[in-house]
Amino acid sequence: MCVCRKYCNPATVKRQAKDTNTDTDRAALPAVPVMSSALYLVLLFSALWTLSFCATRQFYVVNERKSWTKAQNYCREKYTDLATIESKEEMNAVTAVVKGTAGRIWIGLRQKYPKSSAVWIWSDGSNSSYRYWNNGEPNNGVGNVCVQLWKSPEYRWNDDYCTRSNPFICYKKLPLLLINQKKTWREALRYCRVNHVDLVSVHTEEIQHWVETAVYYASTANVWMGLRHTCTLNIWFWVKGEFICYQNWALGNGTGVEDCSGGERTGAVQSGSKQWVSLPENQRLNFICTV
Repeated sequence: MCVCRKYCNPATVKRQAKDTNTDTDRAALPAVPVMSSALYLVLLFSALWTLSFCATRQFYVVNERKSWTKAQNYCREKYTDLATIESKEEMNAVTAVVKGTAGRIWIGLRQKYPKSSAVWIWSDGSNSSYRYWNNGEPNNGVGNVCVQLWKSPEYRWNDDYCTRSNPFICYKKLPLLLINQKKTWREALRYCRVNHVDLVSVHTEEIQHWVETAVYYASTANVWMGLRHTCTLNIWFWVKGEFICYQNWALGNGTGVEDCSGGERTGAVQSGSKQWVSLPENQRLNFICTV
């Protein structure tokens, strides 16, 4: 795995640094003044890459039969927690993951202790009011204080004994947030930096998988990333200050000389194929922030 944060193969950088005799890269980032290319890159690549973990969830089915409490402990040890489902979109993502899993499947919802039929709480402390109960549920039967998925005929929620042994769904917190607003690349960059951390930089295959999870909910065909092209040096770079090592370009994108006649080129990920594409910066797309 190539973890490229501040350094990359110097030979690769030299090959990429062919001057295309244009000056459009001088406005590459908001709040970056016009300066020599050398000084610009020194400052650019002195940035640090930091992530804090919250936001998008990635779901995993564990085909081991455990009680609700043991499933909770397992998820907290191996992932983040038992599955929290806060929207119809997340329920759809869970349904896609559990296809082919037979029987009943624990999620992270249970009655507040001591038992209160009116209060249901998530294992991770989330306060979402989203519910997707089966018909007639919750029936508040004696001892039915933990919640499982039950297919009849679609997956919905059912309360049951916490001691029942079921497969279960864990989730892992991802350090990304899909913003379902349509903005130009510069507007998206500014939004992420004001409200979160930055536009996402995809340094590794693992982060690419996180991005693929995030774009599942996109409302545009392409989604902005923190990927920027400099026409003067003819290289792509991440806005946090890194050259590209890992890459996932779609055919015909990102690997040749860019046409800078229409303005700066910026990078997006396709919400369908999940590959990267080179686009003009003034298109209005959803975008992914690190948080």
